[in-house]
Order: sequence, then C-alpha cells, then structure tokens
Amino acid sequence: MYPSQGCENNMAKIIDITPRAQDVSPVLVLLTSHRVDCLLLCIKCLELFTDLGRFKKIYVVANDVSDEHAVIIKSFQRRHANVIDVHATPRGQIPAMLSMENFIFERHKQDVIVRLSEDVFVTPFWLEHLLATYKLHKGHKDILAISALTPISRIGRQLMDRALRAHYPAERKRLPLIPVEQNAVYHRFVWEKVLGDNLVGKYLELNRPKQVYLSHVSVDCLLFDGDLIERIVPMALRLPDGATRADEFYINSALRNGGMRAAVVTDALVHHFSHGRPEAYLRKHVSMDDIWWYMTFIESHVQATPAAAFRPRPGKGSRLELLRLMKERELRVLQ
Repeated sequence: MYPSQGCENNMAKIIDITPRAQDVSPVLVLLTSHRVDCLLLCIKCLELFTDLGRFKKIYVVANDVSDEHAVIIKSFQRRHANVIDVHATPRGQIPAMLSMENFIFERHKQDVIVRLSEDVFVTPFWLEHLLATYKLHKGHKDILAISALTPISRIGRQLMDRALRAHYPAERKRLPLIPVEQNAVYHRFVWEKVLGDNLVGKYLELNRPKQVYLSHVSVDCLLFDGDLIERIVPMALRLPDGATRADEFYINSALRNGGMRAAVVTDALVHHFSHGRPEAYLRKHVSMDDIWWYMTFIESHVQATPAAAFRPRPGKGSRLELLRLMKERELRVLQ
C-alpha cells in the first residue's frame, strides 16, 4: 500500500475548543450603594429576563447600605442559592468598593465576569447576546470586553445619534454639548422618548452593525474574563483626576494603552437610570413608576419581533386583564 493510502483515517481532526455560549457559567458582580428603588427594579428585571441559575455565583456588593436596603438583598439571597451578600464600608468607591472588586476579580480570573450597576435594568435575552458575542470573539486577543448598549452613557450617546438624527433632528440640535455624566437634559430627553415614543424600537429598526468596536467603554453592564483582569488588577485605590468611576477609568486605560478594544453589542440594549449629577433633576421630571411599568411589561419575544420587543404591552385590555398581567409579573421583594 502506498503511503498516501489510508491517510484519510489517520488525518488529524480539527476540534473547536472555544466554549459554547450556553456552556459558559459567568460570575455576576452587582454593585449597589444607596438607590433602593433602582436596586428593586434591577433585581426585578434580572429575575424576569434572566435564568439566574446560569451564573456560577452572584455577588451583591453593598456599600454601607441602609437596613431596608439590606433586607432587600437578603430576600434576593433567599430566593437564589448562588447569591453571596457582601457588605463593604465605609461609603464610597475608594477604598471599600474598589478593594472588593479587586478581590472578586482576582478570585475569579479564570471565569467570565459580568459587572452590573444597581441602576441598570436588563431586557430580554441580554445575557444570551453578550455570551454569544463573547464566544464569537474568544480567539481575538485584541477584544478585551463585551458591553451591552446603554442609551444613557457616553457610548450610548454616540451610538444612538443616528436614531436621534433620523427621528428628532430639531430636539437633537438643542441638546447641550456637554459630557453625558453632567447632561441632565439628555437624561430627561432619552427617558421621555424611551417611555413615550418608542426610541428603542426606532433604534433597533435602523440598519446597524451587530457589534461596534471601541477603545473606550461604559462599565454599567460589562462582560470580561481573565485577559482583562490580568491587565487591571490590582486597581490602585484612588480616584484619578477627572474620573467619575475608578474601575471604568482603569478598564479604559488598559484598552487604550494596550491598543485593545471592546465590542458593544447593539442588540443587547439595557437601560441605565442616571449618572450621579443629573439624578435629582431627572427624578423631578421622570417618574420611576413609569419606568417600573415600562420595564415590567417589555415584551419577551425579542427574537420574533425585534423592532417591537422593547415596547411595553399596550393597555387596551380591561382593568381585570391588566391586574392579571401585573400579578403574573409581580416580584415579592421582602418574602
């Protein structure tokens, strides 16, 4: 037999060792401090739109919280066996919260981490979109993080601009040209259009890329693994000049200094309530009850009708029907 004969049986097989998205068990790190109503809605959306059993662990890192706040966290912990309640003092990012992030990230640098802020409200299939994008880019060493799209953030302001140009050109021109972190008018404008004019649906109808690659990112809803952790931990226990969030500063510094990028997933659109400075103004003009109602009744058939998926269900039914829907989506926060 010639050497070439039988080679088909002896050829090496190419095996894809990239983890499948459904096989990844990430670690969720939820950071909370003082916004009790936001934490309630954050937890509600997590429980409505996420299989929390997929997470290897869920750390709720609480920064000098009130007794009421602590009770809500304990209730969440009783409902889910993988929740770990961590309290950090004194109040403030430095040193308490950043020290705890350093500890958790170092402990789980072999895992996939999802960092989530207390005032971020997730939507249907958010985690599936992030994990699918993570798998897609696992072999790309220049992609260090995967981010959801949050309209109220610097990244969100940049990526939502096409929808604003197309649907609100006059109002867009009147928006102040100042950073989003200080831009109370932009906060109010976005929430009013999300709640009352289907801004998200209009954005999703655009012809847009599934991922946008940037050298800077918001950390409100961010997925990463040991490749990024090795570059940032331990984060120095100080708030650099001009920075509002220390962990975001160090992550973006790692991206820029290493010539790396983050992938922003445009289908994984989640809602960030507010940055610190505009919060008081925003609460005077946008009702948290309206946001609660909107998030509670977001349609859950995103894959079937993506353009309409983020609209609240229309209130055309009888009062009894609306009460039935509310009961279906009720979250018992203090049981």
